[in-house]
Amino acid sequence: MANEWQYMNTVNGWDRVDSAVTAKAEEAPELVISLPALREKAQRVRFLFAQQASLTAAKQESTRELNQLIKEGNALVDFIKTGARARYGKESEKVIEFGVKPFRSRSRKAAAKPPVPETANPTASTPDSAK
Repeated sequence: MANEWQYMNTVNGWDRVDSAVTAKAEEAPELVISLPALREKAQRVRFLFAQQASLTAAKQESTRELNQLIKEGNALVDFIKTGARARYGKESEKVIEFGVKPFRSRSRKAAAKPPVPETANPTASTPDSAK
C-alpha cells in the first residue's frame, strides 16, 4: 500500500517535530503551545489508519465470501436448469420459465440441384461446320 508509507512518514515527521520542540521548549516557548493539537492530530491519524486497515481486511473477507456464495449459487442454478431440461425435455417450451433456451433445430435448406450438363445438339450449327 503506497498510502501507508505516506501516512506513516508524515506522522513520523510530526513526531520528530514534536521531539524537537519538546527538547527546545525553553528556547521557543511559543512553539510549545501547538504541541497538544499536533499530538491529538497524530493520535487521530494513527487511529484512522488502523481503522482503515481493519476495514480493508473486512472488505477483503466480505469479497471472498461474496465470491464463494455466487459460485455456489451458480452451481445450484445450473443444477436446477439441468433438472428442468431433463424433466421437460430440451425441446420443450416449458424450459423457458427456468431461463433455458429450448433446443430448436435449424431448418435445413433444400439441397441444391446439380447443374444440367449441356448435351450436344446435332441440329445446331457449330462454328467448324460453317466452313
